[in-house]
Amino acid sequence: MKLFHRLPLFLITGVAVVSCERRQDNITLPGQGGSEIELFVTDTLTFQAKTIDEDSLPGNGVSYFMLGELNDPILGRTKASIYADLDLIEPYADFPNTQEADSAILFIPSVEGLNNYGNILYPLKLNVYPLQQNIESGETYYQTDSFSIDETISTEYVGKLINVYTDSILYKNDTLNPYDGLKIKLSQDFANKLMSLPKEAYETNNGLDEHFKGIAIIPEGNNVAPSQGAIGVFDIHNTISLDYRAKILLYFGDSNTFVFGFSGKNQTVNKGETGPYPSDIQAQLNEPDKHYTETYAQALSGVKTKIEVPYLYNLISQGNVAIHKAEISFSVKNYDEFFFAPPRLSLFKPFSKSSNRNFLIEDAVTSTNYGGNYDETDGTYTFDITRHVQNILNSQYFNGIDTNDGLFLAVPTDQPVIGARCVIDHSKTKVHITYSKPN
Repeated sequence: MKLFHRLPLFLITGVAVVSCERRQDNITLPGQGGSEIELFVTDTLTFQAKTIDEDSLPGNGVSYFMLGELNDPILGRTKASIYADLDLIEPYADFPNTQEADSAILFIPSVEGLNNYGNILYPLKLNVYPLQQNIESGETYYQTDSFSIDETISTEYVGKLINVYTDSILYKNDTLNPYDGLKIKLSQDFANKLMSLPKEAYETNNGLDEHFKGIAIIPEGNNVAPSQGAIGVFDIHNTISLDYRAKILLYFGDSNTFVFGFSGKNQTVNKGETGPYPSDIQAQLNEPDKHYTETYAQALSGVKTKIEVPYLYNLISQGNVAIHKAEISFSVKNYDEFFFAPPRLSLFKPFSKSSNRNFLIEDAVTSTNYGGNYDETDGTYTFDITRHVQNILNSQYFNGIDTNDGLFLAVPTDQPVIGARCVIDHSKTKVHITYSKPN
């Protein structure tokens, strides 16, 4: 520890280290004439890190939805399924439900860019089933939720998640412009099911919900090669045009088409399945009282990293301080072309000391430079936690309340939506705090 004659020596037990240095330059606050405030800096506050299970995350209400399967060389298997309610785009008062269906085509447009994770060209096996229960618009569903499906009617698809389409799609006596995404020709049994519902199912959405609950799209390969697979991101609820929107086109009578749309983000649910994990990761989950130099964060209700700074209160051992700047930065490792570093990570605090539930820190809602974006130049994510640290110190100093509950580092569930993971190298993690001591 560096010791300066004007900086108190903090008495620290165990492995705690707080290295502070006095800056040569001082600052003058506006309106205080020539008065100066001396700044101190610490960047070696002891921290502890471990991998824990993610708490239940919302599966509906997000901007986009993930689908696919990965065989990650670091974290093992990850699977993302979609459950979705359908609605009527053009209700049909006298639908000819006694006719035979010609065919039915499912189309969901993809989202371009870094949202897609893994080898998007790798062929996956997907199964499409009818749902046997409704997805209610006013309910909150979680990524761990499951829905009953009708396995007697199914469609198997083997191919890329995202295909480039140049041919237009037939619609009535016209065509629809092509968009990239997932296009699946449903089985004849599936098409016949859609064609033979009671007539009220084609007249109102309530009638449709009564007789056809929606669809499930579930990856079911379970034989994805190591370091292969993909999680694609799809736009389920965009309704800007019939060409682009997610839909099922039901063809009958040679030239007739009936279109089922999707009900929107509140009635679409992402289910995430992760694991089993390799032994070193499972060991961290089994021994939550230990701490590690390498931890993990993963999408789809997988795992996240908990960070603790147990000796933070040493900063106020001889009086409260004013935090001018507090940052924490993380470095990642073990990434490549397919399993790249996520474009952004999120930093949360626990809802309570014993909770794994994510709760926004104050800086995330009040600061425009909160951070969390990936810096390709040095492979880091940096977060501004100035207000968060100041609030912790104030609560303890003025009210005797311990709110130093730690932080969670996690892959975002929205904006961006991505099926990513990362490995955090804590030999490079830094907690950097600049502060002053009021006179």
